[in-house]
Parts: sequence; structure tokens; C-alpha cells
Amino acid sequence: MATPRSRLILIVEDDPPTAELLATAIGDERGYTALRVGSADEALAALGALAPDLVLLDIRLPGMSGLDLYDRIKTDPRYRSIPVVIETGGHHTAELRERGIATYLKKPFDVDQVVRFVKRLVPPANGNGNGRRALN
Repeated sequence: MATPRSRLILIVEDDPPTAELLATAIGDERGYTALRVGSADEALAALGALAPDLVLLDIRLPGMSGLDLYDRIKTDPRYRSIPVVIETGGHHTAELRERGIATYLKKPFDVDQVVRFVKRLVPPANGNGNGRRALN
């Protein structure tokens, strides 16, 4: 009998304490693995190498912004089906609405709320073939 694969959550956050807090909270949940990266370039490399089940994306990143990265994810056929949750300080809600983004978290957020949100969007794999998907 095959073991279910963990859901991979890609955390794109340039603030190390916030990234660590999120990665620990998500990684402590059964059936989830968290990978953190600190920039859009690192996120693009991770997307190319892995098949994350969800991207938790900070809007303010060094270099390419989180919104620009979101646009790249959603226009690339290999990645567009991956759910993306935006983290924002709340100053970008108009830009989010313009892009049709309804799924975002305002900072400061409750880590338990983030974990519940992740679990609702990508429930843990149940061992019946619903594990992490591979990208072509």
C-alpha cells in the first residue's frame, strides 16, 4: 500500500522570522511540507523543479514584486492551476481586485488562521491517489 505524499506549500516571504513562523506552523501539520524561499527568482526556480500544491506569496519582495510573480504564475500553463494566497499589509487591495484576486491575507495575520486557510484550499492527501501532482 502506497503512503500518501505530503502537500507541498511554497512560502515566498523575504522576512525570515515570518517565513520561519509560517513554515513551522504549516510543516507541523500532518500531511504538509513547507518550503520557504525569499525572492520571486527563488520561487520561479522552485516552481520549475517542484510541484507545489499551493503558493503562499508575500506581495512585497526584493526585485520582482509578489504581484508580478502572481501574474507570471497565472499566465504560465504549467502553474496556473496552483492556488496562490497573497499576504499583504492591506495597501494593495485595489490592485488585488483589479487582478480578480479574492484570496489574500492581511498582515498581521493569525498563524492558525493561515493554517486553516491552507488546509481548506489543499486538504491533506488521503492515500487514494490524491497526493501532490506532477507538472509536465
